[in-house]
Amino acid sequence: MGYIMDENTSQTTNHKEDSILKKIKYMLLFALNPMAVLKEEKIHKWYLHLILPAVGWMIFFLQVGLDKNRNGYFATGKIILLTSMGLIIGYIAVGLIGALLTLILASLGKKTRLDQVISSIALSHTYMTFSVILGLIYNLFGYNSAATFGITGLLCTLLPIYAGIRSLSKRSTFLAPILATVVGVLLLASWQLIMYISF
Repeated sequence: MGYIMDENTSQTTNHKEDSILKKIKYMLLFALNPMAVLKEEKIHKWYLHLILPAVGWMIFFLQVGLDKNRNGYFATGKIILLTSMGLIIGYIAVGLIGALLTLILASLGKKTRLDQVISSIALSHTYMTFSVILGLIYNLFGYNSAATFGITGLLCTLLPIYAGIRSLSKRSTFLAPILATVVGVLLLASWQLIMYISF
C-alpha cells in the first residue's frame, strides 16, 4: 500500500516537472521567435506578455537616470520617477501600438487578431530586454550605457516586428517596411514622452 502511494506520488511529481519544462520551452519558443504567436489559433494572454516590454523599458530608463545622475543632472527622486514612467508607459504604449497595428491591418483587409499582434510585438522586446540588462551590468562599472544598449535593443526589436508584419501582410512588398517604420517611430515617440514627463 505504501509502495503504491510512493509510486503515485513519484509519478505526480514527474508529471509536474514535465509540465513545467514544457511551459518553459513554450515560453522560450515565443520569446526567441515572436512570429510563432501569429501561427497559433489559441488565444494569447497579451496582457501578461506586455510585462516583458514594460520591464525592458523600465531597465532602459533606469540606465538613463543613472547616466544623468553620474553627470550630476539627476537626483534619486528623478531616477525613481523616470524608471516608474518607463514601466507604466512601456506597458501601455506597446499595447496601444499593437491595437493600432491590428486596426490598420484589418482596414487593409488582412486577417489578424488583437491578442496575436500585441503578443507578437510584446515578445519582440525579448532582444531589447536582454540588451538593456547587459547595459545595466555595464553601467554598474561606471560607464554611460543607455544610448548604446537602448538603441541597439530597439533595433533588434524591430526585426521580429518587421517579420511578423510581413507574414500578416501576406508578404506585401511595401506594406511591411512602412508599418514597421511606423511602429519604430511610435516606440521612439513613446520614449520621448517619458523623457518629457520626467524632466
